[in-house]
Amino acid sequence: MSVAMPESDPALMQDVFDDQGSTALRWRASTATERIARLAKLREVILAHRKALYQAFQQDFRKPETEVEGYEIIPILDEVRHAIAHLKAWMKPTRVRPTLLTWGNRAWVQHQPRGRCLIIAPWNYPLNLSICPLISAIAAGNTVILKPSEMAPHVSAVLARIIATVFKLDEVAVFEGSLPTAQALLDQPFDHIFFTGSPAVGKLVMAAAAKHLSSITLELGGKSPTIVDETADVDQAAETILWGKLINAGQTCLAPDHLYVHEHVKARFLAACQKVLHARYGDSALAQKTAPTWPASSTHGTPSVCKPCWTMPCSEAPPCWPAVRSMCRNAMSRPP
Repeated sequence: MSVAMPESDPALMQDVFDDQGSTALRWRASTATERIARLAKLREVILAHRKALYQAFQQDFRKPETEVEGYEIIPILDEVRHAIAHLKAWMKPTRVRPTLLTWGNRAWVQHQPRGRCLIIAPWNYPLNLSICPLISAIAAGNTVILKPSEMAPHVSAVLARIIATVFKLDEVAVFEGSLPTAQALLDQPFDHIFFTGSPAVGKLVMAAAAKHLSSITLELGGKSPTIVDETADVDQAAETILWGKLINAGQTCLAPDHLYVHEHVKARFLAACQKVLHARYGDSALAQKTAPTWPASSTHGTPSVCKPCWTMPCSEAPPCWPAVRSMCRNAMSRPP
């Protein structure tokens, strides 16, 4: 469901960018304990908005709760857990050997915050690809301005509420809007820019960053060829390739783009793919609509039988692939 999203006020964006300058300088001296507290608070508020996120994803994508959990919320929880567990080690100076020119001196490498960061997130994983880079930025002691995708307005609205609950504007701010808002933000001299999207737009972002010598991280879509040779387990290949291709309706940057299949296993591979498709999506439209993972048309979300996978034994859960199960166990069961 698409709704018009107004652009953010350029004057307010300028004021927030300026205010974050002093906060970024102050946060350069922040301790691991302070940064961990921010991450823990962010995790707490995200979990408190879980139901609101279910509804927002239903409105924007008609996405089932299980997929929201498996591919949006659980990766975030795992990212927070990982950052909290390793942050003190990341911040610890690393001793290195001095060079001949500095012989007799002590030398070490110490990581420091970049400063003010800009995150421009895509629409296909609007929560995951907004919050995960934010977690890294906060763990590193940076301030952030986050520009979510205008193509997922309901998720963007919930995301803005989450950030406003956790942070002040001079720490982390969300500005919603489309191209004019993005262009206004890219005109600012950020210390680092993190962009996820297409190569074509990535070139524009990189050009804008070059004007201010801003460092940049580009997470761009590309080609993802997959090879199935004559020694492959054909059934497993069909299972995993179709999972990667069809999850999130195929809108994943690492989804298999094209296949190279050995001629000796081509027929068996195609038959295995058809079997997987029928098992997952049914043999008819009626079978698909009566399946427990079919997204409901109501604003409440999915049918009651579609529950988060960690609430059920593995034998009873809907198709939830090994990587997701492992991620789920890591995020929900390990201590912070």
